[in-house]
Amino acid sequence: RSTPRGATSFDVHATSAVTVHMIHSPTTQPTINSRWPLDPDIEVAVTIDVTSRTVNDNKVKISYYGREGNELAVAWLYLTCVEISLDVDVSRSGRVKSKGKDKAKWTWGPDGQGAVLLVNCDRDSPGAGGTDSGQVDIRTPAGRVGSRGSPWGFPTSIPSLHVPRVPADLQDMSVMLLRTQGPSAIFAECQVVLHVPETDADKVRVFHAIRDDFQPHYKPVLGPDKLSYVLDHAGHGENTFYVEGLAFPDRGFSGLVSFSASLLEVPHKNAPGTPIFTDTVVFRVAPWIMTPNTQQPLEVFVCSIKQGLDSNEAFMEGLRVLLKKANCKLTVCSEQDTRSDRWIQDELEFGYVEAPHKTFPVVFDSPRNRGLKDFAFKKILGPDFGYVTREPPGNYVTSLDSFGNLDVSPPVTVRGKEYPLGRILIGSPLPWASGRRMSKAVRDFLYAQKVQAPVEVYSEWLSVGHVDEFLTFVPAFDRKGFRLLLASPNACYKLFQEKQRQGHGEATQFIGLKGSERRSIDEILADESLRSDNRHVQRCIDWNRDLLKQELGLSEQDIIDIPQLFILTESRADALFPDMV
Repeated sequence: RSTPRGATSFDVHATSAVTVHMIHSPTTQPTINSRWPLDPDIEVAVTIDVTSRTVNDNKVKISYYGREGNELAVAWLYLTCVEISLDVDVSRSGRVKSKGKDKAKWTWGPDGQGAVLLVNCDRDSPGAGGTDSGQVDIRTPAGRVGSRGSPWGFPTSIPSLHVPRVPADLQDMSVMLLRTQGPSAIFAECQVVLHVPETDADKVRVFHAIRDDFQPHYKPVLGPDKLSYVLDHAGHGENTFYVEGLAFPDRGFSGLVSFSASLLEVPHKNAPGTPIFTDTVVFRVAPWIMTPNTQQPLEVFVCSIKQGLDSNEAFMEGLRVLLKKANCKLTVCSEQDTRSDRWIQDELEFGYVEAPHKTFPVVFDSPRNRGLKDFAFKKILGPDFGYVTREPPGNYVTSLDSFGNLDVSPPVTVRGKEYPLGRILIGSPLPWASGRRMSKAVRDFLYAQKVQAPVEVYSEWLSVGHVDEFLTFVPAFDRKGFRLLLASPNACYKLFQEKQRQGHGEATQFIGLKGSERRSIDEILADESLRSDNRHVQRCIDWNRDLLKQELGLSEQDIIDIPQLFILTESRADALFPDMV
């Protein structure tokens, strides 16, 4: 629009802070005196790396020339550079660095990038009714900030006598910094607005750390009921925000959430602003990660049953001796707390969440809801111990919703693809068959975590229907670092036949097993109905054997067959004697 009639070329000069970029095709070149032809394919871009001290303190001069080389006109472009930078821990180093690249991009893996957000699902606030994410305000007692080691090799805080006391709850959150710098006159006419998309707003909450008389307080500024926040006193440096996750990845929610900071030009007080610039960052909510039982145990939870004929005192005594040898903590759940429900493995599953700045365990409470229904919420949820649950609509559950039907493999590599956290195993019917299934709410949650891609194995042939009745993993010092143990009727018949040949056919089995008649090896081997039942069971287990070899990348050398017999009751199998559980 500023080009005069008759102009054929131009040149560009700028003050020292401005860099001029000429964008042109390879065939277009400047003349010997650095003038460019007025070609529509040429673009001129300017950048500034130094924040302006005053308005219009940078200039660009464009001179236009005619065919004879005479200057026909001059146009001046006045520039003011302001800094608007929204920053998060893109590099996953545990620290927020300024001017990160590709902040709106998130990629998986050790070489990936993108900030991580934790669901604030523990309870640091004493007396709070639920998890911290359910509290709109930060009301935790402050704790002294000290230097602690971290798995990433940096101190989580710097020790100092003058460091302000930070509420423990903030340590579960991710830091987001908004830097604004520039002439105050610009920010008097413009607004800086922090905002979140409506689709993400119910998944997160953001607190603004505001210093008042040297005492910081934390103002909730974004979340389920607030999509934007206008920054007061913009242009004066750095503002710190704390971001907490409110929801785990699930059906319809990938786990990605974004935040943006926009500079808006506002013509007058009540008018909507026009965006001049927007900076966007992306977080991924950390998935719930299940831990395999091949890892070193830290703590064992067990239910004490003292009343009645089914007392487990003998078992408890043996377990105490074992855990003392293993130097492992034992937590005994009283009969009053468990309401005489001993099957704690069916009620809950332990996992964890992890970000560069914080890791803590999270218990997943099943929708089974028997005697142990409230145990995880009342007794395990606490400071740095999170809680999550999923309830199916109408609370309709089957035996397959118990977490004895939920397992996870150790780390595996399958056809070149690595699963460094293992793969979750869920018991189900055959893929083409109807029958009992783990509720959709629980399966959707497990699939949405992504990092432990679930495998659905066939367990519905069992009366109870749990995967832990016929498989488990144990550590090993060679090969893949573990072995898969599979229940095997064939191995049991082979063992009994071997003992029969050795002259032990009359040896009595099932001594001390309540509800079962004592039978000799000869009688078991002669029972054709039992043998027929176990041929069917072996076929069911063999189907799983092939599936697990394929989906976990196993070979026969990775599997150990454990002698076990079953008996069919109305077409489903029960263990004839205590099985893999």
